[in-house]
Amino acid sequence: MYFRWLCEIVEEMMEFFIIDLLQMPTDKPIIIDLGIMPERILPFIPKERMMCLYTSDEEIERLYYFREDHKMIFDVINLTSNPTETIKHGNKTMVKFSHEIRNACVSHNIKILERTPNLGIEEQFRLVCEHFNL
Repeated sequence: MYFRWLCEIVEEMMEFFIIDLLQMPTDKPIIIDLGIMPERILPFIPKERMMCLYTSDEEIERLYYFREDHKMIFDVINLTSNPTETIKHGNKTMVKFSHEIRNACVSHNIKILERTPNLGIEEQFRLVCEHFNL
């Protein structure tokens, strides 16, 4: 149920993401680092201009609810009868959602980059630049 709810929220936000993407210069690369299904933006942005970043399962489970920008979610979870189980279930849902985005990118031949604890910022930057020949 939570997974379907999450997908519905993302669907509602798509319009705003697409508006932002359409306002970008047409000759610049686009790095997508958020929960957006590629099918929603491919009609507007060619896949050659895109690179999708996604987070490893381990990083989602370790960090998602503990990020500063998710403090309000964590505060609500702490009000549940079993916060530990709520986080565990929420993490499974977020991992599933991340896999759906990743699989959709792969099926559309969009370049992806998995962020892991071992992949530093400099290495991520190097890989992005290499993909876009920058």
